[in-house]
Amino acid sequence: MSAQVRDNAALVPGDLADAFRQEAPGLLGFFVRRVSPPEDAADLVSETFLAAWKSKQRDAVVPDLRRAWLFGVARKVLSQYRRGRRRRTALSERVRALMSTDLAASSVDLTGQFDPDLVEHVRELVSCLSPLDREIIELVYWEGFTQEEVATILGKPSATIRSRLSRARAVLRDQLAESGDVS
Repeated sequence: MSAQVRDNAALVPGDLADAFRQEAPGLLGFFVRRVSPPEDAADLVSETFLAAWKSKQRDAVVPDLRRAWLFGVARKVLSQYRRGRRRRTALSERVRALMSTDLAASSVDLTGQFDPDLVEHVRELVSCLSPLDREIIELVYWEGFTQEEVATILGKPSATIRSRLSRARAVLRDQLAESGDVS
């Protein structure tokens, strides 16, 4: 039998609450020094105590070694955290690369079809619309949704979308005509 563990229960749930009060600041410092962003440290302290509470060895830890045992649990929690971060980072990089490849292959090069200054001017005019009208224009013309689909996305009646789209187009047409960009 290990020196750390003995048969009679030394760390019962009440003792775990005491251990939390005593050891949480030290565990927080342990994690703050090892993780980025440091805001994750508090969550890792919680995960450590949850793992300790779930542990079958909890009841067999010698009181004098409780702190060391908790830091051992913390090391395992930290290891899981780092593995998870690496997996999420790798996945994000794969998704980012896939999306940029798909985007490059499917995007329309407006600068080849239209004057880049006109494209920028239209973007500025659209940005001056009300938030709802801007969203409707963007969903219809930039994302390719139908008016009915936009109504579903925005949770508005189809008639509202039709009338707002018509009005926004008229505003944009008038502004482009005033600037001499479109006749």
